[in-house]
Amino acid sequence: MNNQDLVKVLETPLKLNAKSGEQIYIITDTAMEPEVWQALSQAAVNLSMEPTVAIMQPRAFHAQDPIPSIVSGALDPSNDLVVYLTSTALAHAPITDLMIEHERRFLLMEEVTTAMLDKDGPAGADYHALNILGRKIADLFTNGKQVTVTCPNGTHLTASIEGRVGRAITGLPVVMRPGGGSGCAFPDGETHVCPVEGTGEGTIVFDMTAHSVGALAEPITVTVKNGMAVSIEGGKQAAMWREIFAKHGDPESFNCPAEIAIGLNPQVKQTGSMRTDKKMYATSHIGLGDTTALGGTCKAKLRLEGVIREPCISVDGVVVTRGGKILID
Repeated sequence: MNNQDLVKVLETPLKLNAKSGEQIYIITDTAMEPEVWQALSQAAVNLSMEPTVAIMQPRAFHAQDPIPSIVSGALDPSNDLVVYLTSTALAHAPITDLMIEHERRFLLMEEVTTAMLDKDGPAGADYHALNILGRKIADLFTNGKQVTVTCPNGTHLTASIEGRVGRAITGLPVVMRPGGGSGCAFPDGETHVCPVEGTGEGTIVFDMTAHSVGALAEPITVTVKNGMAVSIEGGKQAAMWREIFAKHGDPESFNCPAEIAIGLNPQVKQTGSMRTDKKMYATSHIGLGDTTALGGTCKAKLRLEGVIREPCISVDGVVVTRGGKILID
């Protein structure tokens, strides 16, 4: 992908989330391809925006905060839009709680690579069409009381979603909680809900991709009781997850499910990266750990997610996905 094409693609998320004359604060790190942040910066210039790029060393794990000077820069009221262009996910880091609290706008582009930004890939999807579909599913989540996730791979999970808001995250700004800041992601395409903590029961079998371990050679099986993951079983990648929890987590990091989401983007092909794999049409990613950024009550050090390729998801008995299809599409 040449630089000119990359710049052109990266104009899309800026057009969706900012306007001419605004200040764009780009957070990145040395593990990211320089071509990406350079192209995003140039895209901002092309659109008559003013970019600033803040570069740090990579964080040790997902949800670890940037260095304090970068957090301060993100909260500076002179910056209109903050872009997370980092090699680890910051969506559930403390910085995002502060961004929401201070009513700031942010755009999640963590783990993005030049390969993900090809115009024929997920970045080239019709984001307005994705938003229409996503909002239909979000309404079901918002008005629902219980969500059930099953799959022939052995998954059978239930959780309460009563009183929780469904959100379509489709490249367009979404208010994350009343009176708070707004955020979205790019490339994107999902609808999610944050289940009520303590209500999850059952078994989750991730069979596609998972945070920090990539494409799964063997399934990772998570047993959930009273809203907490009580075991993580499988092969070497499950052992890697257990090591991550032991090294970086806390008891709250086992909160599960921290999120149940449905992928919307038909242009996603599996790459082994959670950044785009979890957006694949009719898949589901389910999270463990922190929920504060999604309006939940669990404040945890860690946040990990895995993907199920062909789940059956129902809300109060209404089937939303089955066999690789979204049935209300």
